[in-house]
Amino acid sequence: MKKITLLGKVRAIFDRKQKWQLVGLGIMIFIGGLLETLGVSAMIPVVQALLAPDELMGYIDRIPVVKNLCDALSITTVKQVTMALLYGMMAIYVIKNLYILLLTYMQNTFITKNRNRMISRVMAEFLNRPYEKYLGADIPTVFRITDSDIPQTFSLILAMLQLASEAVVTCLIFMVLLLNDPGMTLFIIAVFGLLTLFIVKVFKPRLNRIGARNQAIQSRIAKWRIQATYGLKDVKVLNREEFYVRNYYETGKVGAEVARNYAVLNNMPRLLIETVFIVSVLGFLVVYINGGGDITAMVTTISAFAIAAVRVLPSVNRINTYITEIAYTQPSLDFVYDNLQEGMKTDAMLAERKAYSQVEKLKLDHQIELDHISFHYPDSDKNIFEDAHMIVPKGKSVGIIGTSGAGKSTIVDILLGLLHAQTGMITCDGVDIFKNYESWLAQIGYIPQSIYLIDESIRDNIAFGIDADKIDEKRIWEVLEEAQLKEFVEELPEGLDTTIGDRGVRLSGGQRQRIGIARALYNDPEILVFDEATSALDNDTEAAVMEAVNSFHGRKTMIIIAHRLNTIEKCDMIYKVENMKLVKTTL
Repeated sequence: MKKITLLGKVRAIFDRKQKWQLVGLGIMIFIGGLLETLGVSAMIPVVQALLAPDELMGYIDRIPVVKNLCDALSITTVKQVTMALLYGMMAIYVIKNLYILLLTYMQNTFITKNRNRMISRVMAEFLNRPYEKYLGADIPTVFRITDSDIPQTFSLILAMLQLASEAVVTCLIFMVLLLNDPGMTLFIIAVFGLLTLFIVKVFKPRLNRIGARNQAIQSRIAKWRIQATYGLKDVKVLNREEFYVRNYYETGKVGAEVARNYAVLNNMPRLLIETVFIVSVLGFLVVYINGGGDITAMVTTISAFAIAAVRVLPSVNRINTYITEIAYTQPSLDFVYDNLQEGMKTDAMLAERKAYSQVEKLKLDHQIELDHISFHYPDSDKNIFEDAHMIVPKGKSVGIIGTSGAGKSTIVDILLGLLHAQTGMITCDGVDIFKNYESWLAQIGYIPQSIYLIDESIRDNIAFGIDADKIDEKRIWEVLEEAQLKEFVEELPEGLDTTIGDRGVRLSGGQRQRIGIARALYNDPEILVFDEATSALDNDTEAAVMEAVNSFHGRKTMIIIAHRLNTIEKCDMIYKVENMKLVKTTL
């Protein structure tokens, strides 16, 4: 496979509009370079006017364009020329710096807006991936791509833009210096060129490795933080605080060492360049004087080079700093590029699904059928189901039982369309659910064993993922009543505005399950799927929750996965998961 270059990856992650914006920035950078060069080169005649005024007038007489301009403006004396140059310098620097400010604004507008756009794009791609892709997902790394890798990628792109800007300025200033003193300029160009080559060959690979190590460390740091936070109750009950604090600290210490090594390596080029530049220039003068050269004859040249050095030396320093920064952040660009390539497959899958979806919405009038399905997980060849078949008539409640690990929850995920069977279909009144998958999901209310609750109000937890101005308050109270939770909420001081804590820590287990039922009912679905929704509850709480569940008997089509037989004793039909089949049975 052909290796994609750094520039190729940058081009690949941007769309056509963004690429044109980059072209526009490139043109602006070149204009900025011209203005920077004009600012430096304009200093040379000012120095000449102050140090050698007589030579300046002779210089003006030799250039017809300049002489005609002076005549037109009635500038005839050295004082008038000097004042004109000084006023001109003021104007040039005001215009130049206003333009550079505008360029900085445009560059950072491009970076910040497109960084946010890409984070949103990656988030959307991640959420739209097939469910199978999540099964082995490294969650800390998922967090890292949005929190670290994409910001690092745009730091790289900003460094590339600034590198281009400094390179333009440096090249143009060297062209001006070549006209002034070719020998000394070529010598300095050779010194800077060799230094840059040395930095690219020696520092860049090391910084690439440090950048990749930083990525791994950031994932590890996130892992310890997530595990300790999400498992806080277990951490405290088992008295494992010291374990997590120690591991977090030790991993962070390695991260600090990586950050230190980067800082040191990133500063070494600047110190190296300054040292070599000063030693080289002074060494050049030593050789020149020892060779019998007249130092007084070089006063103007040395002054010009000193002025240029004030601008060129920082530019060369920054160029090499940007090179090392690009090397350090390139692993992040590689990771973002690989993820966006994967995202293109997801986009293609969604486009294909949309193209082949039927216009008519799916509607359950007769039955749902799992039509002779066979399934195994993507990372395994062992079948969980082979030619399994099940029918769920409309308005009936169907219980599914089986031993732990038999595949009860897997069959729910297949029914929901989250997992894709290798053979067979899931149909609604004979129509494949993937013909209009969004329509299929709109008919389903799903209540899992562990309800995902957010640290927001009861209202926001029931109307999960709906904008505040679009929440139907009347419907909220209706589903609370159906879930037998209305009286409890009415007695709360803040009612629906009561916040329930992270993952509902301020609620009991039964109350959390009822919130889950209310959420599932909010869109008035035809089908309710209970995936061991009461298995974590005690007997009395389960009985109370099942009273709410059984109240939907005959009004909703229900599929109830259960571990305990008493949970499904009132179901119209029961299937048992055994030997990779769904076998119709009775209690």
